[in-house]
Formats: sequence, C-alpha cells, structure tokens
Amino acid sequence: MGTDYGDGIPEEPSRPNPAWKIAMVGAPIFLLLSTGWALWIWWKKSQDDSIDPRLALASVAAEVEELEDTLHKLSKVLGPRDWKSVEGRSNMRRAIALIDGTLSPRNYGFAVEMGEYLSCAGERWPTVWVDLAGVSDPMRIVFVNAAYDQSDASVTLALAVARDLRDEEFGPTIRFVFHPSQLYREQAEEKLLIDILGENEAHSATLVPELPGESSGPEERRSWNGAQLKPLADAFAQRVRKSASAR
Repeated sequence: MGTDYGDGIPEEPSRPNPAWKIAMVGAPIFLLLSTGWALWIWWKKSQDDSIDPRLALASVAAEVEELEDTLHKLSKVLGPRDWKSVEGRSNMRRAIALIDGTLSPRNYGFAVEMGEYLSCAGERWPTVWVDLAGVSDPMRIVFVNAAYDQSDASVTLALAVARDLRDEEFGPTIRFVFHPSQLYREQAEEKLLIDILGENEAHSATLVPELPGESSGPEERRSWNGAQLKPLADAFAQRVRKSASAR
C-alpha cells in the first residue's frame, strides 16, 4: 500500500528546536565555567594574608573557655619553657608561634610585628607585638606586656585583653608586647624593651598582668584555670582602658 501524502506533498521530518541544542550544550559549559570561577575565587582568598579584620573573631570580653583553651595549649600541649635545655627552647619557639597565630589576621585580626632580636644559645629570639592604633594621639604608646618565657597565665591574659579591646577606639596606640624577659635582663646594657618604639613615638605607660601569688621565677608559677583568670582578665582590660584614656 502506498503512503498517503494527502495533498500530494511529502511531509518533512520535524527538526529539533535550535534553542534546545544551545541549552543542551551551553548548560554544562556554564556550570563548568561557574564552578571553576568559584574555585579560583576561593583559592585567591585562601592565599591572601591581608584578610578583612571584620571577618576575624569578634571583639568580646574574655570567656572562661577561651582562657582555659589558651592555658591548656601553653602548659600542656607545648610543654615547659626554659632557656637552659634544648627542649625548653624548642617549646619557647612553639609558644612564639602560638602567640603569632593567635594574634594574626586570620584569628584576632592584628598585623603581627617581630623585631629587636636577642641572642641565647647561638639563636636569635624576637620580641613580638601588635598595635591597636590610636585615633587622636597615635604616637603616644601604651605598652601591655607579657613575657613569653615566664607565666602561661600572663600570656593568656594579654592575649585575651588584645581580643577584648580590638574593636574599641582609644586616643593613644595600645601596643601588646610579648618578650623574652630574661634575655632583656641579661642584656640590659644593649637592649631595652622601649627600643621597639618607632621614630617620633613616645612611651606613655607600661601595664603588665597582675597575678596574685605568682612571682617572676619559673619555680614560683602557680596553677591557674580559666575560671580563676576570668575576673583578672576583665580587671586587666579595665586597667588598660583607663590608662589609654588618661592624658
């Protein structure tokens, strides 16, 4: 039987809509390109050390858990620090790295400076500091000091106060300083802590954490916990605020 073409003209087979072809080919390409672009943006951000400080941890009063965590890392994870043994000096390096990483743009949002290196056992040891820049009198410098070769609690308090005050504004610059106190004492004729002052900067005051019942010697260090340090951290932050407000 022959095919009935009705009007005598054979029907052409239906052709696919060109728009569908474009969609079928273009959609996978678009997804591939957009995914690649997103991954490239993520990689670029991960390589950028100058992170927006607004993305760092928020400025808040010291919490017990935060204090406890820092104490645990310094005393238990890193281990005892001293200048006489290789292990003690190795732990000192690790403590410096912890301070650096805690204050850094990725955590507390500060630009970390290291300088005024002192020598011990053939090695060079830095003073570490960060600045909370002053608004009206930035060349006047208030030091907030903690010795990284002494009390774990002092370092913990100074770090906590740096985070506490980070988003506040003050007239002078507050400089949080972490230094090797024994080396400064031994080399006092050559180095002073105020040597970290820049040109035209003037030293206004020096504040250190107050730890009842603890002396500067390693044998006199007492055991602390986060709950015990919490009121001391709050009080220290208030001392710094008061000093930075005074003329």
